[in-house]
Amino acid sequence: MAVVSVFVSSTFRDFHAERDVLVGAVRERLDESLRDLGCRVEIIDLRWGVDTVGVDEEEAARRVVDVCLQQVARARPLFVGLVGDRVGYIPDGAHARWVADQAGVPADQRVEGMSVVGAG
Repeated sequence: MAVVSVFVSSTFRDFHAERDVLVGAVRERLDESLRDLGCRVEIIDLRWGVDTVGVDEEEAARRVVDVCLQQVARARPLFVGLVGDRVGYIPDGAHARWVADQAGVPADQRVEGMSVVGAG
């Protein structure tokens, strides 16, 4: 059976109830709708984290971003961004540029001070 992946992004502390609905009832309804086409839906929900045991804080941040970007690419073009009043992780300038480079953001686009939401 083919799998249709959908990446869900929001800040870590927000939208737990909404994510639960997406992972539960919404996914089940989509599965029902797609069953005759031989497909099922996979909701990619990284709110439970990425394994960063045994690495320093900088490497942990890079690992989280790397896993998130890999999963976004795998689900492309299906991305659900839940946006609220909070701002996610804001990396220092060098890390922000690294994240932007990994995501394919043009080198001339300013990224310092911007949030990296989607890490979960």
